[in-house]
Amino acid sequence: MHTSRIFTYISHGLLLILIGIALFQVALLFIMSGKSPAEIATNPMLPSLPIEWENYVTAWNMGIRGYLTNSIILSVSIVFGDILLSVIAAYVFARYQFPGKRLLFGLVLALMMVPGILTLVPRYLLIRDLRLLDTLWAVILPSVLGSNAFQIIVLRTFFQSLPEELFEAARIDGAGHRVLLFNITLPLSTAIISSMAILRFNGAWNDLIWPLLVLNRDELRPISVGLVMLSSGAGAPEIGVQMAGSVIASIPMIVIFIVGMRSFIDGLSVGAIKL
Repeated sequence: MHTSRIFTYISHGLLLILIGIALFQVALLFIMSGKSPAEIATNPMLPSLPIEWENYVTAWNMGIRGYLTNSIILSVSIVFGDILLSVIAAYVFARYQFPGKRLLFGLVLALMMVPGILTLVPRYLLIRDLRLLDTLWAVILPSVLGSNAFQIIVLRTFFQSLPEELFEAARIDGAGHRVLLFNITLPLSTAIISSMAILRFNGAWNDLIWPLLVLNRDELRPISVGLVMLSSGAGAPEIGVQMAGSVIASIPMIVIFIVGMRSFIDGLSVGAIKL
């Protein structure tokens, strides 16, 4: 008992240290976003008054507004398409019986073993040959069609765990697969689907390498690429303006997580139990 209590104290202490390090970085970001260049040079760690709200105005006017709009369009489109295809594919694997089902699901599972960086060049050549470079479709299509193996596997496992009696009763009443999917499966899977959607939105929002590779026009760049461009080059603004841009870029994700926090935690809990 004594050893178990010591282990608990140590694990909690390490967890608090890690949380403190993460929160310190976030706090430093907010603090520096409200400082003038002179204040950052003399006292970058501690808050100072008055807050330089002009940093946010400057960052917004230097292109953050357009980058933010592009990121919202890209992320929402990717999440909608990705979750829709993942739900349909997971339902087929969970409830349909067809030849080669195990082999096909094994191939989907194998996709998780392939590092995404290995497909970077083939994807780029495909998008180039389709003449989609410098369009939002160059980001949306590969993200929707080529990166949903994890969602399919998780959702398929969850769908399989749903009570078969519900589906059998619906079949007796004459329900087809469309009714089984939209009227039974989806209402029972709101939590896990919400969790997958939030995780996918976070990945799409923070994606840097692929949009940087296929989008050369500044008016099409998402916020992840825009922040890099904002902080590089000879005309880069002051550190406070760069930090203000980063704060603005984080607001949508913070709002989404606050709004969907309950569903996100419920989905993780349900997924942990079912898996």
